[in-house]
Amino acid sequence: MPRTRRCRPGLMLPLLLCLLLGRTSPLGAEAPQEYQVKGAMVFNMAKYIDWPADSFSGSGAPLVVCSLGRGPFAGALEQYRGKTVLGHPLHVKRVQPGEELGECHLLVVSGVEKRYLAGILDHARKRSLLTVSDVPDFARLGGIIGLVDIEGKVRFEINVKAAQQARFKISSQLLKLARIVREGD
Repeated sequence: MPRTRRCRPGLMLPLLLCLLLGRTSPLGAEAPQEYQVKGAMVFNMAKYIDWPADSFSGSGAPLVVCSLGRGPFAGALEQYRGKTVLGHPLHVKRVQPGEELGECHLLVVSGVEKRYLAGILDHARKRSLLTVSDVPDFARLGGIIGLVDIEGKVRFEINVKAAQQARFKISSQLLKLARIVREGD
């Protein structure tokens, strides 16, 4: 029986570290487990982002996570509906391509063909949305946070320049855990 890693209390980013040390589903296993890990990562990473001052209408305004694309990502995010991130209750909304993203703060893109990414990212940049995706090379293509599979583990890449252009400041604690990438690398 394989040994499992346990997270000790008192660690910075405890749940995120546990998730990063965990494995995604083996090939052929059900994808929902992988998306549960990815959903937890999105929820926890949002806590380590300094959002632009004009992002929220007030201190208790909701943080709206919009999910664009096919696949189980949106369903995995549903379990976090109503939980709070930095004092903001989390709302989850599915959006369709071309739909207005006006109330979104965080855009999760999954199951979308690469050829559509440039338009999606351009639209998100104009709205100052935090973008997260598991589409291959997402951060290198201009997204802010790309979720990647490295040797069966979910990891993440951060495009710091894209984050700065969208007026987000990412915690140094989160940056230490990420692979930093630049567009075009």
